Amino acid sequence: MLSRSALILVFSAGLMQGSFMFPMKYTSKWEWENTWLVFCLLGFIILPFALVLLTVPRFELVLASSPPRILFLTTLFGLGWGCGSVCFGLGIKALGMGLGYSIILGLTGGLGSLIPWFSAPAKSLNYNVLLWCGVLAMLAGVVVCSLAGRERERKAGAHATPSEPRHGFVFGLAICVASGILSCFMNLGFAYGAEITRRAEALGATATDAPNVLWLIIMSAGFLANAIYCVYLLVTKRSWQRYGRHETPLYLGGALAMGLLWVGSLVAYGVGANRIGRLGPSVGWPILMSLCIVVSNLWGVATGEWRGAGRRAVGTMAWGLGILVVAVVILGFASTKA
Repeated sequence: MLSRSALILVFSAGLMQGSFMFPMKYTSKWEWENTWLVFCLLGFIILPFALVLLTVPRFELVLASSPPRILFLTTLFGLGWGCGSVCFGLGIKALGMGLGYSIILGLTGGLGSLIPWFSAPAKSLNYNVLLWCGVLAMLAGVVVCSLAGRERERKAGAHATPSEPRHGFVFGLAICVASGILSCFMNLGFAYGAEITRRAEALGATATDAPNVLWLIIMSAGFLANAIYCVYLLVTKRSWQRYGRHETPLYLGGALAMGLLWVGSLVAYGVGANRIGRLGPSVGWPILMSLCIVVSNLWGVATGEWRGAGRRAVGTMAWGLGILVVAVVILGFASTKA
């Protein structure tokens, strides 16, 4: 029987993960790169490092004793994921929280689920059938959500709230697709970095806390990709000057809230899934992904992203969300047949 505390933690993780981009809607006097760089510094470096110091004994020895090849590959995959996170931020800016989250998480969830299958394809027939049904349903949901976005652009035109003024829907869709694909590198980082987790456990970390080392390695490498792009924009657009505005203390608080929600969701899900036990992947993960998609869309509706889009666009988006949620449940059930 699932414990109430485990479900509360997983639900909390989904709420936080689906909401962490929300504060960025209220940093309008900063450019995108101003907010994103501060968030990445807090969410990818400072907070994960503090978490590792608190939860992983002899952290430096874990790194020193890990095979250099494993560290290199994990870092490389972290850089790839970092490029995906740059696209994530730009994609949400272009298409809005609801549509952007749905497309990106749909692709990441579907394609990311195939990584274990390719690395060890000798699975049961039931697993293979359910896995591919879930992946195809995910991709179908992404297509339906994309059609809803196209209809929103056609109906609302220049008045669509979340649209990026310099680019249209096609640009935003391309960025979100790139993010969905590149974000799968995090799955590869965890797959290839499993030895690092085992060494952390051998040196005293709990099974729940040991993956925090991998989070730090992957996100630190990802921060590098984000920092390079943000600094480039800050210099070429001279937007670094916006850090001198009187709103800066308030906006720093918003970026901190983003970082806390981001890291908090990872911690809450890790602990919650561990308490669920062997059903963690089949129960915890579908709840997390479904809540991320639903909550981000609720924020999108609340902030007017679909205002003036028309009933057809909203209805199509609702169908797309439903397909994505069903796909997540199928993939979660597939994990029990592996």
